[in-house]
Amino acid sequence: MAVVKPFSGYFYASSLVGERGIERLVAPPYDVISEKERKRLGEEEYNFVHLILGKDESGYRNVAERLRRWIAQGVFAKDTSSSLYIYEQEFELNPFGRRTRTGVVALVRLEEFEKRVIFPHERTMPKYSLDRLELLRATRANLEHIFCLYNDPQRVVDALCEEHKREETLLFAFTDRQGVTHRLFRLSDPSAIATIRKVLNPRTLIIADGHHRYETCLMYRRERREALGDPLEEIPEDYTMMTLVNIHNPGLLILPTHRLVHDLPEERLADFFKRCEAYFDVRIFPNERQMEKFLRVAPPYTIGVYDRKNEQWGTITLKDPRIMDERLGEDNVNRHLDTTILHELVFRDILGLNEEGRGESEYVDYLRGTKDVFAIAREENRYQLVFVMRPTPIEQVEKAVARFQRMPQKSTYFYPKVWSGLVFRMLEE
Repeated sequence: MAVVKPFSGYFYASSLVGERGIERLVAPPYDVISEKERKRLGEEEYNFVHLILGKDESGYRNVAERLRRWIAQGVFAKDTSSSLYIYEQEFELNPFGRRTRTGVVALVRLEEFEKRVIFPHERTMPKYSLDRLELLRATRANLEHIFCLYNDPQRVVDALCEEHKREETLLFAFTDRQGVTHRLFRLSDPSAIATIRKVLNPRTLIIADGHHRYETCLMYRRERREALGDPLEEIPEDYTMMTLVNIHNPGLLILPTHRLVHDLPEERLADFFKRCEAYFDVRIFPNERQMEKFLRVAPPYTIGVYDRKNEQWGTITLKDPRIMDERLGEDNVNRHLDTTILHELVFRDILGLNEEGRGESEYVDYLRGTKDVFAIAREENRYQLVFVMRPTPIEQVEKAVARFQRMPQKSTYFYPKVWSGLVFRMLEE
């Protein structure tokens, strides 16, 4: 099953952290950094964004040179012991209150998906995997985490992590601009590491965030094994760095990802709510707050919609789930998912976008659930239709994984994100 082991991570050197502050050096994961934020982060010469988003006309060659130079200059230091790392994130978010999510940073042996040890839960777009593959080839480093879930109802690992969150094991702590406090602790106690490995090794893992990064690691491992004649012994590329979180951890939170449609030809938007009546019960509200209030208690299969042209706030509720049974077949466990209903009936049939989202990149933006979708709908004139989604239950993720089926892309938004630069791993021989 899942093979987990400690490693000697690389961190920003304590001297640099003392001079600059860790909050100026670390960065969110590459795929959630806006161009504006990229420029802001890049103002700090040693910020991690220069490594994860440093591609230029020469590709990632300069990034690899920068990484090696920073290590040689002492910007980064290697841990003196082989350790696991405890990653704690404390946050407050309405209406969920204050929560703390704790994970374990470790190396995990890569497994092909058909072995059914590590499971994807969402579809991916290959072009993003190829970009990350180019970075991995150049740097030979796991710069960013893959965020995975495991199932430990007794919460044995969580209890051990709490026991080892001590002042003397704390490496870094900072609070980001969203108010999330990040703390990284070193766990080098051999007995605790052995217990954690014993608990995790029989488990399977679900990829929560980092599907493209995981697929990249699989591709790179195949390349390296082929180049080395597929040796019997393990090679560094057989493992990758992950943050592992218990599915029963009280801080685990899934938020929705809203869909915002733009630049569609006007004829595709005409009589939108009227055309929805073929599949949905439609409700129109006098304002967004009335719609928001209804969404909190709305029946299943309900999606909020703002039609800018007609300045209408409404909801669409699937009339009969058998519509999706007939469309996708009862073997499809994701057929009643809100995102599946939206992509299949609204995007494909009503708006004429290509099936499975292949035409969405031209017409659809995504907005994560921490941002005010109602304010965006009112203030951003470029959006013609705004679809207000509700979060996907974690139980639905488990159900999809159990049947080896993937959800539409961006069906889940795990909050908060696992930040980059607190610890990383070099693929050293």
